[in-house]
Parts: sequence; structure tokens; C-alpha cells
Amino acid sequence: MSRSLRFYDLLHNLSFVRGFRAKVVLAVVASVLLPICAMQIYFVLFTPLKALALEKVILVGCLAAAAAATLAYWALSTILFPVLAASRQLDRFFLDRTLPHLPTHYKDEVGSLMANINYLTRMLEEHESNFAQNAAYDHLTGIYNRRASENRLKDSIELSRIQKNPLSFAIMDLDNFKRLNDTYGHDFGDAVLRQVGELLRANVRRSDWVGRWGGDEFVVTVHGNESEAMAMISRICELLRREQILAPDESFQRLSFSVGVCEWTETMDPHNLYTKADEALYSAKRQGRDQVQLWSEVALA
Repeated sequence: MSRSLRFYDLLHNLSFVRGFRAKVVLAVVASVLLPICAMQIYFVLFTPLKALALEKVILVGCLAAAAAATLAYWALSTILFPVLAASRQLDRFFLDRTLPHLPTHYKDEVGSLMANINYLTRMLEEHESNFAQNAAYDHLTGIYNRRASENRLKDSIELSRIQKNPLSFAIMDLDNFKRLNDTYGHDFGDAVLRQVGELLRANVRRSDWVGRWGGDEFVVTVHGNESEAMAMISRICELLRREQILAPDESFQRLSFSVGVCEWTETMDPHNLYTKADEALYSAKRQGRDQVQLWSEVALA
């Protein structure tokens, strides 16, 4: 630790000097008043001045010391103001993510400090934004990944509970995807998943969302009842049937979905909702795939 930091640490440990300005005041008072006080003590003890002259010396010395301390404090506060402003704006950034807007035209160390704070906080904000985006989206399809889908499902359920609006949840499974993946390779399988992700993203309403739950399983949340969800999902399935994907052997492969849909009720948590939609999905698979099944119909069967 340098000597300057040792002195600063000493000031910091004083119980009556907590703030930065208080440290500046103490440093100014000590550096200005102590030499003058020492001079006055010297006059009192070692010079043969008359009482009246001595009083004048002491009075002038005190006034000079007070003026010097005030001027020194003002000068130091003015010079140190950019450092204090940088500290306050940095605190605001960490508190509520308000980006600092510090002047950067100064060419000294303080200007370099403020420019670095501006730059580093924006870099941190950008990295956090990119991290959040990468953490929420599936890198292959560009739609929500499993974790983000689980969080969005909780939020959607809570919103529907508050607003008393209907909500439906669909699980969509690509038919025979494993066969295509095994026959034509993982690169072709990835191309299929990317195309499906684009199709889903382009054909849901802005109020709804899609995610990749894992493998060839996708989920769609529809802010509407099961009839509305059925209509939307059926339209997406029809669009997928019309897609023709060129395989490595120059053949065109067609795709289809098996889908299970469940409308949320007040008694369902996210796990219950997913489980019931999954039961409807397996009913669709048992009945020959390439179809949409409602959990309400499966429950009555």
C-alpha cells in the first residue's frame, strides 16, 4: 500500500470523518491551520512582543488561516467535483442501470477516468444484454429455449390469472424426425429444426410465444381458449405440411406435427398444464400422428 493510501486509510478510520468531503476538509484544515498555529505558538513563547501586538498577530493569523482554508477547500472541491460526479453516476448505474453520461473532452487523468467509466459501463450493459439473450434463446432455432419457456409459461399463467383471460398451451412434436436425422445426418436435422423454428415464429400472434422444449419438441402458448388455439395450431400444421425440404439425396421430404393442446384452468400450475398437454400429444401419436388433440377430449374418452 502506498503512503497516500495509508494516509487515506488513517482518515477513513476516524469515526468523525466518513464522507469524502469530510476527508478533504480535514486535510485542508490540517495542512493550512497547523503551520499557522505553530507560528503563533512560536510568537507567543519566543518573541518579546507586547500583549496588544501579540493579540493582533494571533487575530491576523487566525483570519488568514480561515481564509486560506476556505479558499483551499473551495479549490479542492472544484477540482475533485468530476471524481465525485463519476462516483455518483457509477452508483446510479449499479443501482438502476442508468448509463453514465460523463464529459470526455478533458485530457488529464480525470478525463481518462470518466471516459473509461462511460466505456466500461456500456460494455458491461452490452455484455449483460447479450448474455441474457443468449441465455433465453435456443441457438439453433432462434426461439425461446427450455428454461426461458418454463419462465414464460409461469408468467403467462400469472397474467391470465390476474386478468381473468383464457390461456392455452400446445406441445408440438415433429413426426418421424429421428428417422430423418438418422438417415440424412445431423446437419440436415439441424436445417429442419431451423426451418420449423422460423415457421413457428412467423405464424404466431405478437401476444403469443413459441419455444423449443428440447430435441424435436416445440411449445406454443396461445392467449385464448382451446378453440382459438386449435385454429392457430391447425393452420401452422397445414403450413408445415406444405413445406418441402430438400434432403442430401436430392429427394424432397415432407414434415408434420403431432400436437397436444390443453386450456389452462385455475387449478393448474405449469407442471399440470404441461402434463395434460403431453397426454393429449401422446393421444395424437397413438391415433396415427399428424393431428391435433385437445386434452378436454382426451379426458372424456
